[in-house]
Amino acid sequence: MRKTGLFKSFNHILLILSVGLMCLSVTSCGEEHEEEIVITEGDTQNQSFSLVAASMEDVVLTRSVNAVYTQQKEQEISFDSGGRRVSKVYVRSGDTVKKGDILVELAEDNTVQQIDELEYRIQKNKLELSYLDDAEKAEEQSRYNNFVYNDPDIDEDDLKAYQKSIDDLFLTYKYKREDLNDDIEFDNKKLNELRGRLSSSRIVSEMDGVVYKVTDKLEGSTSRKDDVIMVIVDNENGLFETTEPDLIPYFHEGEAVELTIWYSDAKGTYEVVPYDYASWGDTQSFSILSGPDNEGIDVGTSGTIVLVMDERKNVLSLPKGAIYYADGKPYVYILDENSYRQINWVEIGLIGDDRVEITGGLSEGDMVVYG
Repeated sequence: MRKTGLFKSFNHILLILSVGLMCLSVTSCGEEHEEEIVITEGDTQNQSFSLVAASMEDVVLTRSVNAVYTQQKEQEISFDSGGRRVSKVYVRSGDTVKKGDILVELAEDNTVQQIDELEYRIQKNKLELSYLDDAEKAEEQSRYNNFVYNDPDIDEDDLKAYQKSIDDLFLTYKYKREDLNDDIEFDNKKLNELRGRLSSSRIVSEMDGVVYKVTDKLEGSTSRKDDVIMVIVDNENGLFETTEPDLIPYFHEGEAVELTIWYSDAKGTYEVVPYDYASWGDTQSFSILSGPDNEGIDVGTSGTIVLVMDERKNVLSLPKGAIYYADGKPYVYILDENSYRQINWVEIGLIGDDRVEITGGLSEGDMVVYG
C-alpha cells in the first residue's frame, strides 16, 4: 500500500552515526577511533513523498542479450566470364525467388532467334525423315505397277531396267536418310552450343529464398568474372545468434527462453531454444520454437533475449528506489510520529531489476519513504 504526504519543514539536519570502533596501535598508548558515516540533507520544506510497504514478492535479476537473425544457407551470384554486357536484371533486393528463376541475363545478340530456327529445322527434318519409309514404299509400288501393267511384252532387258530403277530408288532414299540424319546431328550440336551459351548468359537461382545485396546500377554494366553481384538467402532455415560466451552456463539444452523483436513486420515475442548446444563457443545459436503468426523474419533482424541471471521467490523486498546507500551500506527512510524522516539501516540480499531483497532491518508491512 502506498501513501502520500508532506515533509514537515526542518532546517539543515546532520546525522552522525557511529558504525563501529577500530582499535589502532600508536606509540606508547592505544587510542580508540570512531569511523563516522555522515549523511547530510538540505532544507526540505513542503517536499512531497510516498510510502511503500515492505512486502513478500519475487526479486528477479535479468540481463538483456542482443541476438541477430542469420541465414544457414545462401547462394552467392557471380559471373563465369567477364567483358559481356548485362542486358537485363530481373530482381531487386527483398524480392522472393523460386529455384530456377532467372536473376540476370547477359547480352547474347540473336542467340535466342538462332535457337528457335535450329529447333524448327531439326523438327522439320525429323518429320521428313519419318515420312521417307512410306514415300519409298509408295514410289516402289508405283514403279512396279508401271512395269507390270503398262508393258505386256516384258523381256529380259525390261526386267533389268526395272531392277535398276528399284536399286536407284533404294540408293536415292538411302542418301536422303543420310543427309537428313547428318543435318539433324549437325544442328543438334550447334543447338547445344547455343543453349550452353544462353545458359551461361542466364543466371538462375539454385534455391528458394530472398534476394539481398544487389549491386547498384548492374543493368547495362559490363560483367566481371567472379564478382558477387547479389546473394540469395534461405530465410526459412535461419537461426538467431548471440556472441556472449560468458553467458553459456545460464542457458540449458532444450530449455526455451523468450526473445522479443521490437521492430519490423516480425515484431513480437518468440520462444527460442539453444541450437546445437554442444558446439557452442564464441557464437551461440537459437532456433525458433514458437512465435507470432506474422511476416517472415528478415536476415539481420535484431531481437532481445531476457536472461534470468538470479531470482528469489516470495521474499521480503522493496522497490529499488526506496533503498539508499552510505559508504556502500544500505538504509531506508522511515517516518517518526512527527512525520520526520529517520534513517533505518537494513540488510539486503539480491538486487533485482526492479526490487531488492530485504534480509534484515524491516518486517513485512513496515512502511518506508519511496521516491
